[in-house]
Amino acid sequence: MTSIWLQPQGDQEQALQGLIDRMADEYQTVRFRPHLTVCGVPGDLAVLDAAAAYIKKCGLLPLTVEKAAVTGAVITPFRAVFIEVENSPGLREFRERLRDIVGAPVLIPPHISLLYTLDRDSQAPRPDLDAAMLKAIAARCADAIKNTHFTLGRAVVNSAGGAQPDARGWKVIRSL
Repeated sequence: MTSIWLQPQGDQEQALQGLIDRMADEYQTVRFRPHLTVCGVPGDLAVLDAAAAYIKKCGLLPLTVEKAAVTGAVITPFRAVFIEVENSPGLREFRERLRDIVGAPVLIPPHISLLYTLDRDSQAPRPDLDAAMLKAIAARCADAIKNTHFTLGRAVVNSAGGAQPDARGWKVIRSL
């Protein structure tokens, strides 16, 4: 599983990382780096050279995205508590163009995750983190997030290192 991410910059990255780590520790879930997933890379990684060339010439980075809401819902373990961001024309153009370049499937709504419902040790989904609990966690996160906009400036390629998604093994394998 390989994806292209946009990472927040500076103090915003540090603040989001602190919140992600606190929530993961409190609920014994996995930690991960704050990011907005641009798209997956479903095939040959050779397409990343074309993606990097596009990013360099497009002039769209850094992108500033507006926070629409902080949501908690049982959607997938990887989208449980997250910041919904406005799909601005610039962000939409950036994501759609990279999707075309790498041959990714249809994009999901743009967001920045704050909590995954994966058990820290087993990586199994946590059914005890139900809709009511996720909604309460989202409300706490919303109170903790003072930013109304986020600046996303670093495009990177993240790899899970295998076919099974194990967030503990995720690593950035390339900057774009």
